Amino acid sequence: MKTKVIFAFTVLLLAIAWQVEAQTINLPSPDFKKDMLGAFSPGDDLGITDKQKEELNEKNSGFLDSVVNIAGGDESDDQKIAKITGLAKDQNSVFEDILGKDTVKKYRKKIKKQMGPLRRKYKLARFII
Repeated sequence: MKTKVIFAFTVLLLAIAWQVEAQTINLPSPDFKKDMLGAFSPGDDLGITDKQKEELNEKNSGFLDSVVNIAGGDESDDQKIAKITGLAKDQNSVFEDILGKDTVKKYRKKIKKQMGPLRRKYKLARFII
């Protein structure tokens, strides 16, 4: 019985340690930007012009550069999360300026779906949308 309690306590401590480690924001792998740009790609099903697609790609690239710079910074994780969340809110208004209110809803739904696998792969991705 005592062995089971010690084992359960050890597993609990390991789970807590893993969870604390999972919360840290580190500089993502070099594929992060490429993967995220793929998820942010508007595709052809939204009915937007090539100019709008180009503008979205430029804005998304700049946004992701900023996210990577913040993630690689020296601030605390809470400060990084706050900055990235602020950038994400600003980026949402950029989406609306480029696409309009009706299309931006479809676009956000599409990128949220495409980011599902990336949220598991990159801890940082969950703060972006």
